[in-house]
Amino acid sequence: MVFRRLSETMEISEIRVLMKYEFHRGATTPQAVANINSVFGIQVATNATVARWLKKFRSGDFDLSNELRGRPNTRWISHCGSEFQSKCT
Repeated sequence: MVFRRLSETMEISEIRVLMKYEFHRGATTPQAVANINSVFGIQVATNATVARWLKKFRSGDFDLSNELRGRPNTRWISHCGSEFQSKCT
């Protein structure tokens, strides 16, 4: 029998829904982690991840989608910048 962490088969969006549910229940970070992991397996939810998402929900942001991250594409910006500069001069 092969045991795998459920997080390997569970979508991140599903875990985020569970964290949102725990937030609406009024759970603290340790309570939410314990509740999620007791049902779905150890390390599906971590303290750091749940704390970050609960903080986001407390601020009124309930969007579960990924935020943009990483360095912006400077090639596109420099291309557009030169186009605009040539039209402005």
